[in-house]
Amino acid sequence: MLRGGHLRGEAISPQHSRTATVFARLLERLSPALAERYVLPWAGGTLRIDRLCAAITTATARPAKRLATSRESQNLAILYREAMRQAWRDGAGAGAGGSIFEDAAQRAVEGLTGEDAGDCLAVLASARPVDTYLATQLLAIVARQSAARAGGQPAHRWLPFLASTVRSCGRQVQADPAVPGVAVGRLVRYGPHGPAAARHEGAILLVDRPLPAHAALLLAARGVISRAAADPYEGWAAGGRGVPTVTGCRPEIATGGEVADGSWLAAIDGATGEVALLAG
Repeated sequence: MLRGGHLRGEAISPQHSRTATVFARLLERLSPALAERYVLPWAGGTLRIDRLCAAITTATARPAKRLATSRESQNLAILYREAMRQAWRDGAGAGAGGSIFEDAAQRAVEGLTGEDAGDCLAVLASARPVDTYLATQLLAIVARQSAARAGGQPAHRWLPFLASTVRSCGRQVQADPAVPGVAVGRLVRYGPHGPAAARHEGAILLVDRPLPAHAALLLAARGVISRAAADPYEGWAAGGRGVPTVTGCRPEIATGGEVADGSWLAAIDGATGEVALLAG
């Protein structure tokens, strides 16, 4: 939740939209701490890296959680160094001079959460493509370690970047304001045929109509989108714990169907009724 924020913050320029969209998907699919340390510094120039990550995270979602071994952590460090060499150096004989560009890339990742996000995206987008096999190996380790970590939702400092990206690069949908506040996360439907309760953590919940029974879910959810108008909403809002909410919204207008299974990112502003959706 972005208390006191607005979706109409600094917009992502069109020339940076591809990189911003890829990074938003990576941050939602992986542990943000691992993504910003081992993936974002080199991923900006690698084509279809987000699709590759989607396939890997889907494949690693089912196994039981486990702690990463020291051997795997060592392999991750080795693979990361090679990915950075390919992305930022001229070749195997480039020597230590490539570290200047690698340091700049790492600083640019840190800058994505600040006021110069556009300039930082430009730097990161200039990375050379990394070999697909290498990227697959590295992402697989990061995905496994992400699955083994509890509380993998993006840190608060990344939420403004995610909100700006979804708003700038996504599709706008009309809604009515209800509970003030800005939130961004995966759009997940709540209902008899929706996903398990664990999927509600850090999500934007899509409900047909706000009901008192939904209130307990708000401890984990970032925001709520209600298809129904605000008429029956007032009593529920009083116990809503201040979770940003919009009502009278039909996200399927943008998604083209009943897509609320976590495959879209949603950004909402409960004070203005603004809603933006981005295919995740």
